[in-house]
Amino acid sequence: MSDRIQGLHHITLCTGTAQGDVNFFVKILGMNLVKRTLLYDGKEPVYHLYFSDATGTPGNLTTCFPWRRTGRKAKAGSGQITLTSYTVPADSLEWWNEHLTQKGVKVLERYERFGQKVLKMEHPDCPALHFELIEDATDMRKPFNSPYVPEKYALRGFHSWTVTVRDIEDMHFFMNEGWNHEKAGTDGEFTRYTVNGGGAAKIVDLLLKPDLAPGNWSYGEGMVHHGAFGVPDLTVQDNVKNEVEGLGFTDCSDVKHRGYFQSVYVRTPGGALFEATHTLGFTVDEPLETLGQAFIISPQFESQKEELLRRLNDPINL
Repeated sequence: MSDRIQGLHHITLCTGTAQGDVNFFVKILGMNLVKRTLLYDGKEPVYHLYFSDATGTPGNLTTCFPWRRTGRKAKAGSGQITLTSYTVPADSLEWWNEHLTQKGVKVLERYERFGQKVLKMEHPDCPALHFELIEDATDMRKPFNSPYVPEKYALRGFHSWTVTVRDIEDMHFFMNEGWNHEKAGTDGEFTRYTVNGGGAAKIVDLLLKPDLAPGNWSYGEGMVHHGAFGVPDLTVQDNVKNEVEGLGFTDCSDVKHRGYFQSVYVRTPGGALFEATHTLGFTVDEPLETLGQAFIISPQFESQKEELLRRLNDPINL
């Protein structure tokens, strides 16, 4: 099978409100809002917000669908990505613990996993979503220059994602044969898979919870919708799709154009939705200097911009 999945690209969350996401990701975690547009699927207008570094670098990109205004709720559980983890510099968790507490973010746990110090927290506007900060002195990526978080403590990007599963054997086969990840070890209930030698943004952990009821797959507030992995070009993307389907994982989408990415989605045997994606760029519809400042309308809503803004009724105050 191909060795073509390059690592974590972006993760997409179903959250509560647009302002709640801005408060958490920008004003507390110190990310940058690089794009504000709409969900490409369906007819209901739902914000799609992108948080990252200055330019939306793969491996450092968290995107959100705020669903609260629709009234749709999700059920968290097994068969989903249940932890989104970011790296922070060594010896910074004490600062983060104090910072998060002062900002009203609930810190759920402090512990170690695979020899690294971890702080686990919940989204203050959407408590069903859990996140981690993991100290990693080897991550040399340049952080975003945020007015809210000093650079010496700032997030560098993704460390890993954790998928909670009820059974691990089929996921082992998928991760190894379909997604070119190698098993790197176990730590209690966690089994680690890495790609291209591992390290930040090249890690997926499986958390075995055989008695945890499955979460749902439909859109709604309070769940991770999917995790996207980078591929180097569109030919490789086609090859990944063909190989995954050839292994029998035929719950695999056609190629979808998402404006800033071209994507293929596959439902993994553990239940989580994975995406193989290639970046087309965030400057296709606004200049780099003003990324994230304007509301960019999705093509299916082109003629309805002002009406949709009134219907969204979820203002953003940066």
